[in-house]
Amino acid sequence: MDDLNFEDFEQYLVQGEPDKKKKTYAWQTAIGLQAVDNLKPSAYLIETAKKNIEGEISIKEAQNLIKTYYETKSSKDEDDEAKEEADIVSSHITELLSEDSFSFTPLEFLNIHKRLFTGVFKFAGKIRDVNIIKKEWVLQGDTVYYSGYDLIQKTIEYDFEQEKKFNYIGLSQEEIIKHLSRFTANLWQIHPFREGNTRTTAVFIIKYLRSLGYDVSNDIFAKHSWYFRNALVRANYTNIQKQIYMDTSFLENFFKNLLLNEKHELRNRYLVINSEEILKKYEQKVAINDIITGDKVAIKQKSSDIILEYLKNNDSINNSTAQKITGLSPAGVRKIFSKLVEENVILPSGANKNRIYKLNKMEK
Repeated sequence: MDDLNFEDFEQYLVQGEPDKKKKTYAWQTAIGLQAVDNLKPSAYLIETAKKNIEGEISIKEAQNLIKTYYETKSSKDEDDEAKEEADIVSSHITELLSEDSFSFTPLEFLNIHKRLFTGVFKFAGKIRDVNIIKKEWVLQGDTVYYSGYDLIQKTIEYDFEQEKKFNYIGLSQEEIIKHLSRFTANLWQIHPFREGNTRTTAVFIIKYLRSLGYDVSNDIFAKHSWYFRNALVRANYTNIQKQIYMDTSFLENFFKNLLLNEKHELRNRYLVINSEEILKKYEQKVAINDIITGDKVAIKQKSSDIILEYLKNNDSINNSTAQKITGLSPAGVRKIFSKLVEENVILPSGANKNRIYKLNKMEK
């Protein structure tokens, strides 16, 4: 999310006022979660969020301002429509995360989707009536197998019933997190809606964790929502022929950072299947300590390989996607793009924020 700078909200976190902190965490999480669908909020949304945090307007007033802002636009292009979705859903997530009410039921899960996407999708809160597949870049273009549409309702009810019966007494925090990771992955794998499944699952899980007594007031979901989604993908993917199996370890690391304040490295490039082969393509993997101390040459070489590997399975790549799969800053990604363009390995198309890069056909 190139335009989003969480420093815009830092002042409210250091001031120490509980109400402002609570609102700030809610807005940060709400805005950050839009990244799972490659959506970016508008500058207007950021300014409106600040007014709400400051107490100048209520969340309902903020939502009305956002609605009016887009209704009065004389014309909308594709970018406006994407920002409108991001802005509306962000305000809805903020409202939900600011509420203390919660019930651990399938109806609550469906209602969260309805509340998040009313005014955005006609099917808000409605279970899909078609089967779906989604090509995933972390799976090199393969898909997770989602629940058949005719089994969704029964599957949701089964998962909730099993979770209600589960006994947490006597478990270590590590055992609890392992179980919560599997439950979260199973719930997401159902994919009951046509769109918005990851954002709905995230909001539901945040509220569920709070009901279990966990403090989820930090920026892990905000800054690592794309990792969260990719971890869910890996937790639900098996390919025996390639010796790849469902793996919740990535999701466990996410929850350990979220709930136990551990410091696991949450890098999307580590989730790509066969990523070890990608990282070792031209040189041996740099140890974590080397990365921390700044072996920039090796890191850039690895990042170039990851970008090129991505382009072998996709038509194009932009700055935002490159950041997510390499973990680099916008400036770092731009340097790699410039080098690859100079070497005639990739070709740029478009200008500024709409610029994309394609693999040079001569280099395929």
